[in-house]
Amino acid sequence: MSPKRIIKSMTALFAGMSFMFIGNGLIVSSVGVILKELDASSFVVGIINSCFFLGAMYGTIFAQKIIAKIGHIRSFGIFAALFGSSAILHTLSENLIFWGILRFLIGVCYYSLLIIIESWLNEKAKNAVRSRILSFYEIVFYSSFGLGILIISLNLGTHTIFIVSAVLILLSSIPLNLIKIKEPLLPKESKISIPKVFDIAPLAIVTSFIAGMLMNGFFSMASLFVLLQGFDAKAVSHFMFCAMAGGFFAQMFIGGISDKLGRKFAIIACASVGFITFLVFALLKPQLHFQYPLAFFIGIGIFCLYSLALARANDVLNDKNKAVELGRGVLFCYSLGSLFSPLILGVLMEFFDFYGFIWFYLLNLGFLILFTLNKPNILNKKFKKNLGMVTIND
Repeated sequence: MSPKRIIKSMTALFAGMSFMFIGNGLIVSSVGVILKELDASSFVVGIINSCFFLGAMYGTIFAQKIIAKIGHIRSFGIFAALFGSSAILHTLSENLIFWGILRFLIGVCYYSLLIIIESWLNEKAKNAVRSRILSFYEIVFYSSFGLGILIISLNLGTHTIFIVSAVLILLSSIPLNLIKIKEPLLPKESKISIPKVFDIAPLAIVTSFIAGMLMNGFFSMASLFVLLQGFDAKAVSHFMFCAMAGGFFAQMFIGGISDKLGRKFAIIACASVGFITFLVFALLKPQLHFQYPLAFFIGIGIFCLYSLALARANDVLNDKNKAVELGRGVLFCYSLGSLFSPLILGVLMEFFDFYGFIWFYLLNLGFLILFTLNKPNILNKKFKKNLGMVTIND
């Protein structure tokens, strides 16, 4: 089946995830600004954001039990309802411990929804078109998430932000229940064995871990990075939107490139763009109007890495019955990296101000480039046949 037909057959799922991503984008990007207004330190902001990713890790481990019992559509409805409820409960109190608990619950729900979505997509897409399907998924994510970020520039009140985001998240389950769609077969329960998954796809695991560090470190702490330079919430909104626009732009062509030239080539290319961009930040210390185009290149450099890791993992998988376990393993490592990044960035930015943000990205992107260079490339069968190449295992 062609990518267009696969996407068309899953219109309800993409519509539902759009609402969910807009609502989540509004929450994620606004929390740093709100906490800064409450005079929370960089380290405290990092801790509260890490609660989200602690919940994410819990969700990647236990969500499959619910999906296996009641199916993808009903599971989506349950997690969306809990997600929206947790969002609106922020309006009851400004107690930071209470917010940490709510962030944990939101992390559980959001990553459980990601497991539902990504396992659904991977079952529908074959290796030859998988990266293009995942790229479309990423385009939906970045355009929707970016729209959520832009809402911050409207200068809404704290309560209004959480109410609007909760409504959007609750609306996300309607398309799946309103439009006819065939859901995947119920998956069997399985445990995640990270060493086993690493043996199968080391590049995918390392890339997903670093992608979690970079992407969610950006979502969690980029607002603080802008505020520490003396700029306002509107600048935060525009800076983060430019990065999302870069991610959107990159996803339009990175899927086709990686399907033809291999995930290794694509990972190195993206990481190199990100590394050079942060090097410019470190050396030139640009003014705000120059930071917006640089943010665009940050998006190109870091926001494609997770989809490339997921595609790489499925490329090297011989036993397709292990697809769900492998996907959960990749997502678990992504959430593990996401858990550490706000804590590390919180410490670095507490001691080195906004420069800590820059050096964090330079070190991680540099390591990813060096690690990827030592791994073999894998091209799809049609492209390898044209080049007269043989199969290479990871």
